[in-house]
Amino acid sequence: MKKLRQVFRDYAEDFFIFIGLTLINMATFRLSVTAGLYVLGCSFLSVGVFIAIQPPKRHPP
Repeated sequence: MKKLRQVFRDYAEDFFIFIGLTLINMATFRLSVTAGLYVLGCSFLSVGVFIAIQPPKRHPP
């Protein structure tokens, strides 16, 4: 149970960022496909830059 709580604590931020980007992309696609593709591209770019700047933490087994 303690390890599960630690995993949630470590990845909660990433989970909420992913859900937020998903909802923004869905709303933009409802407005226009072209605008949705631009926002989707910006989302992938921002996630890629975020991962490059702050790589995922590696926990020992």
